[in-house]
Amino acid sequence: MNKFINNFKDKINNLSHSEKYVFYFINEDLKRASDISLIKIAEINNVSTTTIIRMCKKLGLSGFSQLKFIIKETLDSDKNFLSSIDELKSSITRSVNSINLNSLQNLSREIKLSNRVIIVSVGLTKPIGEYFSKLLMQASKPTMYVYESHIIDLLEKAPFGDLIIFLSNSGETKTLTNLAQKLSYRNIKTACIVNNPDSTLWNLVTFPITTYTEKSTLNGYDITPRTNLMIVI
Repeated sequence: MNKFINNFKDKINNLSHSEKYVFYFINEDLKRASDISLIKIAEINNVSTTTIIRMCKKLGLSGFSQLKFIIKETLDSDKNFLSSIDELKSSITRSVNSINLNSLQNLSREIKLSNRVIIVSVGLTKPIGEYFSKLLMQASKPTMYVYESHIIDLLEKAPFGDLIIFLSNSGETKTLTNLAQKLSYRNIKTACIVNNPDSTLWNLVTFPITTYTEKSTLNGYDITPRTNLMIVI
């Protein structure tokens, strides 16, 4: 069910046959319906303007002008959605083209040679960390997945031979950067996959992998896509 119909899904059955005919005519080409008048829609569908006004009332609207407003809102929403998809596609292409294959090969080799891999991720990257750890387990690699802060703090005592991989969007999360700094003092091998080139975390680990995605926020919350992190994994 598309967005326009979804606005009225509970009221469509209240419409008469001719009113439904007009409604589905509008839904079929919202752009065209937004550009033509009430009289023109009535002429095209061989109904009276009163029929269209009555349809609007049964849909819970004040009149035809409110219907036109909803049509415009739906069209604008579709444009924003397509724009977001285009931005995501551009971001993915840019990241794939910029990935350093030598860095990927080096990290892959270290994963293979390590006694154990510990994946560390918090916030919105937690599901990606869980996926990565299970992927490595399927490849018969001893792996841990850590996301709770009090357990992350304990990793500063990780034994030599372990490889700790941080997943982060910003590369600036204090819980991760603090641990990475402590591990660097002990020369424990570390890696990161981050969306932020030259971030604090990127500069603290042994094997940094970076992608790039434009930061997005909604109501003050970070909703930047983590797609590129998954591509590297």
